[in-house]
Amino acid sequence: MKPLEIAALATFLAASAGASAADAPGKPMKMDEPMHGEMKKESVKKAAKKKEREMKPMIEKEAAGSTKK
Repeated sequence: MKPLEIAALATFLAASAGASAADAPGKPMKMDEPMHGEMKKESVKKAAKKKEREMKPMIEKEAAGSTKK
């Protein structure tokens, strides 16, 4: 092989190895686990429900007070 062909082949192999290494994660993802965005949405929903439970007595008090007027 000519030196130019060897250099071109080496560049091509190095580029393809780097690209495939960037695509491969450290450990494979389990499909039964939710994605990160889904986990975040779930925690936001839980926080909203908790806040609603905390505010419910105050909202009922206000609603009862406004009907008496």
